[in-house]
Amino acid sequence: MDAGIHLLPAPGHALHRLAWHAVPLVEDARVGLRLVSPGPHAVVATYFLDDTNELSLRCEAAAAAHSSVCLRMAFNLAGEGDVLAQLLTVRAARVVPTGAHEQEVAGTPWDCRLARPVGELPGQARYLLEPGAGIVLRLMDLASGRLLNMSTDAASLRLGAGEPPSHLWLEPCMAAAGGTLRLQFGTGA
Repeated sequence: MDAGIHLLPAPGHALHRLAWHAVPLVEDARVGLRLVSPGPHAVVATYFLDDTNELSLRCEAAAAAHSSVCLRMAFNLAGEGDVLAQLLTVRAARVVPTGAHEQEVAGTPWDCRLARPVGELPGQARYLLEPGAGIVLRLMDLASGRLLNMSTDAASLRLGAGEPPSHLWLEPCMAAAGGTLRLQFGTGA
């Protein structure tokens, strides 16, 4: 996994390039890290990893309540090679393809409500998520059996295959007043 945090539309968009203050955390059966970005638009990102392989993230940027916190992540569940055969499921009924208008996903190449290979996506898009949808994204590598489930209270999720397609990048956009992201890693059947 590779990740970067951005605060939009505040100055210093690429906060992952700045030196953050880090505090290690231990709580019950979880270990974690609290990161605080520098500057007037401070973001607090708290990560926890538990014994079920769930990585959770809580982001807040109270000083910039009219902004969004976007976390950009890159995944290749095979560990190497391309991601085109990995199966993607996105629980969203509406999508905004890059350079196009918002539309229903039903009957379009963007419809990932049932698992489909990443290589079938026609490009990058922003999926509009329903509040309280539970698991909003599932990615599976059939060859290794590795599985990623993602749940979030983000309003939207941008995604696309990298160039070259060595990874799938995901970018949930959460309210700066507080947003949560949970990644559950495991193996599937």
